[in-house]
Amino acid sequence: MLKKITVITLALALTACVSTDEMDALDANITALTNQVDALSAQVADLETQQQATATETQVAKDSAEQAVSDAKAANERIDNVVASYKK
Repeated sequence: MLKKITVITLALALTACVSTDEMDALDANITALTNQVDALSAQVADLETQQQATATETQVAKDSAEQAVSDAKAANERIDNVVASYKK
């Protein structure tokens, strides 16, 4: 119990010794760090949005490529059928 009282008293004494200028500097540092965290959070959100847009564009391009391959195969089959009918 005596140790707890001593620790609390010491903590209060140290807190009382901190000057207003030191507290203002600490508050300024905390504010600066908070602003940096907010800026980084905004950048992460922007990057996530860009990544999602890129993923969507990639899927559209993939779907278009698959459709082009399918159309090319169908065209080749039609051409093969036309050529086969001339040979007969």
